Amino acid sequence: MDLDLQKLLVILGPTSLGKTDLALQLAKKLNGELVSCDSRQVYKKLDIGTGKMPGEKVEVAKGRGFWEMDGIKVWMHDVADPNRQYTVYDYVKDANRAVEDTLNRGKLPIIVGGTGFYLKALLEGLSNLSVPANLKLRKHLESLSLKEMQKKIEEISSQKWGKMNNSDRQNPRRLVRAIEVVLQQPQKIRQINSKLKNCNILKIGLTAPRAVLYKRIDDRVVDRLDQGLIEEVEQLYKDGLSLERMKQLGLEYGVLADYLERKNTNREELIKRLQGKIHGFARRQITWFKKEKNTLWFDITDKNYLVRIEKTVRKWYDT
Repeated sequence: MDLDLQKLLVILGPTSLGKTDLALQLAKKLNGELVSCDSRQVYKKLDIGTGKMPGEKVEVAKGRGFWEMDGIKVWMHDVADPNRQYTVYDYVKDANRAVEDTLNRGKLPIIVGGTGFYLKALLEGLSNLSVPANLKLRKHLESLSLKEMQKKIEEISSQKWGKMNNSDRQNPRRLVRAIEVVLQQPQKIRQINSKLKNCNILKIGLTAPRAVLYKRIDDRVVDRLDQGLIEEVEQLYKDGLSLERMKQLGLEYGVLADYLERKNTNREELIKRLQGKIHGFARRQITWFKKEKNTLWFDITDKNYLVRIEKTVRKWYDT
């Protein structure tokens, strides 16, 4: 299928602002389907911690590689085993298939999510996607301190270090990947081009004042614990997901892995730690999305924001 000028809607922004709820509403009105753009929602059985469920109550049925919410397909849920690393390269291949399939059936693909790196790779392509993970090197690098990793990347490639923003420089995973890529540069790296870059893309971004964002995150943490987040993690551990792997998956799963190891954290301490971790994650998302080009931003504290978004999307969709 020729994807040039095919319409593609993107809903992006930091966690907890209602991206999935909005996307479902628009999908119902515009004959659309969702394509999740989240680096952890791809994993099976990581449901509560990754926020696969929207804020509004919906009927959910799980398929193979997708969920259905009130009859609307949500692709890129449950496509990978959590014991194995699912890379951005894997995501781009599978998400492209989902988008093409959706278009072939005459529906509007709505890409939804907060993993900015995955979104960039899907819509713009990246030159280093095919550089394979070097597990031996990663194990060594992960034993280094943040300062040691920063020094190493600066030593081996001052050019790469100079291109990294402050968020990248403070993120151990991104530092590890940057070092990994630089050290394999002598190899021929296959360019991965985006199949979607010539689509007619409309990007809608959700935002909110920092205090509102934090309050929504805080409430969501409590809701997820009430929904059984601890029990979900305990079951994952019983099913063979190691505590080390949970820490690699990060955020809620990293915090809960520590909780399972120590068992000496009370509920209030656990809540505060989870909230703090996700506040930091949201700040990193905001920093990343500031670079996102051609995005129309809507503040969810504006009482008319949903009406304004629907009007904007319909005008784009109907022309």
